[in-house]
Amino acid sequence: MNSKQNRISEISHIIKSEVVRSQQDIISRLSERGIEVTQASLSRYLKEIQASRIPDGVGGYIYKLPDETEMTQGAGIASEIISVEFVGQSIVVIRTGGGYANAVSALIDSHNLSQFAGTVSGDDTIIIVIRDGYSRKQVKEKLIFEFPYIKEKFINE
Repeated sequence: MNSKQNRISEISHIIKSEVVRSQQDIISRLSERGIEVTQASLSRYLKEIQASRIPDGVGGYIYKLPDETEMTQGAGIASEIISVEFVGQSIVVIRTGGGYANAVSALIDSHNLSQFAGTVSGDDTIIIVIRDGYSRKQVKEKLIFEFPYIKEKFINE
């Protein structure tokens, strides 16, 4: 296993087996195992494995990896999408339950949709910028094709 694969494997193991509240927690645990990683590299690895911070139920957040169902269908976070709304011709706003915007955004980003220039997520809101040349109808159809569970979540279409 090469260094990157080893680091990613260790990061995944740490998130699955321990309560991890911050990137610094992960860096510390890796260091205890003799693995040095920068915060920038860790951020890239977390995105690659689709780790996200979700509410822990007691006012904080923990890191979590998607399970196989979430990876293939997004079913684990489907219930957290509250609405999908177009704003003008080039922006989509997705509202989620508190703390779930990052997980939903990571799922969307993992599909590498050519219609989107990028996503920005906060705590409960995601903004998606649509690339020039794509209509709202095309974007809506693509979103529904990729994420069928959001079909009923559109509020102004």
